Amino acid sequence: MRKFPRADFECNLNDLMLCLFSETASDIALLCGVGIETVLHWRDGVEPVPYMAWQLIRFKTLGEVPNFCGVWSGWRFVENRLFPPMSAAKGAITDIECKHIHDYRIDRNLTSSQSELIDCLIRQRDFYKKQCGLEAKFGLMVTNLFG
Repeated sequence: MRKFPRADFECNLNDLMLCLFSETASDIALLCGVGIETVLHWRDGVEPVPYMAWQLIRFKTLGEVPNFCGVWSGWRFVENRLFPPMSAAKGAITDIECKHIHDYRIDRNLTSSQSELIDCLIRQRDFYKKQCGLEAKFGLMVTNLFG
């Protein structure tokens, strides 16, 4: 008789075993809303693990966002960090950064508006510099003619 878990969908058997055996049967039963006997049947391979139960257990034990979450699927929660799919540790977002995301947006908008202002000031400076040169030449010409 089979003594390891199985699923009717494609999944990594190592991850499936890790998820089912790293938590207690009662915790998994409570999480999935099933009886402890059902969880024990999943562990022994008597019954296949349902897809939605697998997604919930995987989220709890491995921190992976379930596939049905659209653009967030593939992201992982590890301790206080949120990892994008296929990223290293330096690509993770901390909980503090998530709390300050509004400030980052304000800073980005402020930087953009300051950049536009600096460009405008540089154009004005160049215009007035050119104008001062022209007016100085014109003033010298008037002084030579009438002065």
